[in-house]
Order: sequence, then structure tokens, then C-alpha cells
Amino acid sequence: MAASRVLHVVADSGAFLRNAALQDIGVNIHTLRDVVTEIRDKETRRRLAVLPYELHFKEPSTESIQAVTEFSKKTGDYASLSATDIKVLALAHQLEVEHVGREHLRAEPPQKVTVKATAQHPEAPVNIAGFHFPCKNLPKNEDALLAQRGPGDLPQKADTSQFDSFLFWRSPLPSIEDELMDLMNAQAVSLSSNEEPLMDPVVEGQNDAEEELPGAESASEEEDEEAGWITPGNIKQIQQDMGVREAPVNVVVGCLTTDFAMQNVLFQMGLHVLSVDGMLIRQTRNHILRCHGCFKTTSDVTKTFCPHCGNMTLKKVAVSVNEDGSLQMHFSKNPKVLNPRGMRHSLPLPQGGKHGVNPLLVQDQHFPQQRLSKKARSKTDVFNPDYVAGASPFVENDIYSRAANLQIRDGALGAGRRRVNPNAPKKKCVKKR
Repeated sequence: MAASRVLHVVADSGAFLRNAALQDIGVNIHTLRDVVTEIRDKETRRRLAVLPYELHFKEPSTESIQAVTEFSKKTGDYASLSATDIKVLALAHQLEVEHVGREHLRAEPPQKVTVKATAQHPEAPVNIAGFHFPCKNLPKNEDALLAQRGPGDLPQKADTSQFDSFLFWRSPLPSIEDELMDLMNAQAVSLSSNEEPLMDPVVEGQNDAEEELPGAESASEEEDEEAGWITPGNIKQIQQDMGVREAPVNVVVGCLTTDFAMQNVLFQMGLHVLSVDGMLIRQTRNHILRCHGCFKTTSDVTKTFCPHCGNMTLKKVAVSVNEDGSLQMHFSKNPKVLNPRGMRHSLPLPQGGKHGVNPLLVQDQHFPQQRLSKKARSKTDVFNPDYVAGASPFVENDIYSRAANLQIRDGALGAGRRRVNPNAPKKKCVKKR
């Protein structure tokens, strides 16, 4: 293990909570003070007090934080990351730039998933046994075949190709139709025959074999049942065979985290991602956005509203691309994914005025400009006879207007051309002759 240790390892809180052996994974262990502060578990904090290795605390640079923030917005994981998560990613980015370089780091996430819309509903049932789904555009030859078919003809067997596309770790069960037919024929013959069945000749030593047979059968059945299943004993070997994880070799900087959003950002940026047992992760989850209102999908993860129906009903869905290039979506069985919070009661009436606060419902919704009052926007005119210096105790400040109560500050003040009221009175600049 010492030969394949990573030179610099950035540890997230998941590494300490899972009690990862960081001294066997990396040479120099880096983390943030915010990561240690957010750990509330007593056992974990007790282990942090007596670590068998030195823990280096380092803060990331502003440049790395900005780069990671912009990249996470492009991948669509920014909403799933906290401030501490972004700092951990920025620290890994900074160490990679310092010790390896920035030439291999990506500034744009690679486009891996291309969504193509089809006319068929993605969840529409197809060829279900016992149900009839007539085709709208039926060819002429099929009409003739349907007319020639008699009432006694059996319907064709339902196509089960959609169920054959799923991949299982368990080998498919053998077909028992032939054995069942043989058994039924044997029972029919025994019932029709009045002869008594002949006793099989008893061989010496057969009883001992029969006594041992149930145990042997149970052992073989257990072996057959365990074959093909993922167990804690063979999961590492299966992941290495699939190419998902491998031992880190010649890795200078790696980030150890258990957060899928952080792993996705690190992997797409070109940084190394480590697991809790020190293996190098080579494959992460890809996501697209799927509208649960119109069931359309889009690969632009920066969208907030559905580009087809315009509603705020987009949800992240894990996807994978099959060998034939088809897209396979993996839905969650957790009912909390579609949280109905806020859907029980009706929306409040929209507020008017220049400081109205209304919920964001559509993409092209107009919002108030949140402008300051006229007194607060008044310019400093030192030649005005009524001008009072700001340090004077008799200066008038805007404290009663709605903008002042909402603590609105004009950020565009003095920064280029501002949008002013076109109906406001202006000074006429007339050149004197």
C-alpha cells in the first residue's frame, strides 16, 4: 500500500466519519477547519483528537474558489454543494495547480449525454399481456391479415423485449416449462394405470447416501444462489472488473469524498477522486433534467424552467448510456423526490408597487427594480445654498421611505449609465450666445 500512496490527499468530512485509514492512503493529508468544525459525532471527534498522522489545515485561494464555483454551475451541481464543499473542491484544485499544473484541467464540462426527444411517451406501456393497444397508422397488409384471422385464432404472444433489456448480476433462471409438461404427463399416466408401482431395488449403502444428499443439495443450492450476486466480499473485485475503481498509481493530488455532487465536479474537472478504501474512482454519475409535468428531458443542467412547458418542474435524473448508444434513465423509488411541499394551499395575491415581493413562477416574469427614493438618489450639490454636509448634525437622511425600511442599497450608483425616470424634470442646458 505504501508504494501506491497519494502524495497529497484532501479529505472531506465523510473520510473522518467513515474512519478511513488516511495514513495508508496518502502521505500528506490536507483539510479545512470548517470540515472539522461541522463534525458533531462524539466518536469521530474523539478519533480526531488522537490521529496517527499529521493533519494539515490550509485555506484555498480566491481564484480556485471562483473556478470551482463557475464549473459547478455549468455541471448543475452548484445547488447541491455547501460553502464548505466548495472550499474543499477549491483546495484540491489549488494543490493540483501547484504540484501538477493546470494544462490538463477542464474549463468546460464534457458533453457526454445527448437527449433526443421522441414522439412516444417515455412511460407509455407497450405490448402488455392482456391489454390491446391499437396502432393508429396500421399498414394495409396488416388490415388484411386481421380480417382473415378467425375468431378461434390465438393472439400472438406479447413481446417481452423490454424486460430483456435489464441487466442483472444474477444469472437467468432456467426454463421449467418442459419439466412441468413431463411431470403432468407422468401424473396422467399414473392415474390412468391401475397397476401398483414397482419398488426400486434397494442397493446397500444407498440409505447413507440419501441421508447425506439433502445437506449436499442445500449446500449446492446456497452456492447457486450466491453465484452472481453482489456481496460485501466480492464488491471490490466486481468494481475493479468493471473498471469503476482501481488502485491509485502515480497520483500526486487526490480528493477523498463520499458526496456524489463533489465527485461529479472533481471527475469532470479532471481531478482525481478517491474512495474511502483508497481506490481511485474512474466513473461517476451523470445527470440530466427531466420535467415531471410534461415528461420531457434536457441535457442543459443550468435550466430552472422546462424549455418545453415553461414550468418549474425539472428534477435531476441519473442516466447511463448503453452500448448501443441508447439513453437509460434510473428513477428513484423514494417518494420524497417529488416533494409536494407548497402545493397544498393556493398562492397569495400578487403584490403591487415598486417593492413588491412575489414568487418566481415563470422564466419571463418581471420583477420590481427595487429603486431608492428620490431623496436617497439626490446628487451632492455643494453649490446649492440648501446643501448640508454629511458630517453635520443637521443633515437630512432618508429613513422613512419604503426603500429605507427594506434596507435597499443602490449598487449601480456611480457605475456607468443608470436607468432614470424619463418623466422626471431635467435641467435645460441652453447655450448662451
